[in-house]
Amino acid sequence: MKIISYDDLQQAEMVLSFGKQKLTVSVFMIDGLLIDTGPVKMKAKLIPLFEQWDITKVILTHHHEDHTGLAYWLQENTEFPIYIHESGIKDCENRTKLSFYRKVFWGDREPFQPIELNDTITTDNYNWDVIHTPGHAHDHVALFNQEKGWMFRGDLYIQPTPKSLFAFESVPEIITSLKKILTYDFETYICSHAGVKVRGRQAIEKKLDYLEGVQQEVQSLNNQGMTSHAIRKKLFPKSHPMHYLSFFENSPKHIVNSILK
Repeated sequence: MKIISYDDLQQAEMVLSFGKQKLTVSVFMIDGLLIDTGPVKMKAKLIPLFEQWDITKVILTHHHEDHTGLAYWLQENTEFPIYIHESGIKDCENRTKLSFYRKVFWGDREPFQPIELNDTITTDNYNWDVIHTPGHAHDHVALFNQEKGWMFRGDLYIQPTPKSLFAFESVPEIITSLKKILTYDFETYICSHAGVKVRGRQAIEKKLDYLEGVQQEVQSLNNQGMTSHAIRKKLFPKSHPMHYLSFFENSPKHIVNSILK
């Protein structure tokens, strides 16, 4: 685990691996606010860090286990509140039912009881707008730091030109959410997997342009009579080890299928 400082932001970056596959995820702390808790697989390193940081409240960007894995521990061992979007509360109250590869990478997440997020939240020095931005997850939120002009966005970005999506993701919803956050005045974008991007607005605009282009191409090919399978083979012919490791829960077909729904 690597600790990175950016202004008054603390980032704990973790790399987890299974065979040759590696995944990176980060948690952030700023002005007493912990953003996400990281996966339970990193418990031995994260708990001492949480005990060291002066945390006063926690916001979870969404319910996925790499972002909420240690929320149960924080709830059992501290008294500060843990917030999530209202649509993610039931997901957190229930035990996870994860596919094999997700258990391997992140570990199971124990149930916990979060509190519903409001539209705004304050810390000692900052005001935060809470922006519902589904697409990667139904309860996904972005956090806009008004004073700094920073946008924290969980898993909305990750990479600029994705060639594959998870079965639970939606290209049209991601496009809508990208457009929504671009209505805010930010330059620095902070991603749970890609880290701090100083030219963040340009990165978001690039991803939006890419996804809109993919959406138009998929729709055009479908209007020409091509099946979703044929469109996938034409636009995304290459395979990736993650497709097989996830038993195709992660696959290019989910890009095409989400557009043609």
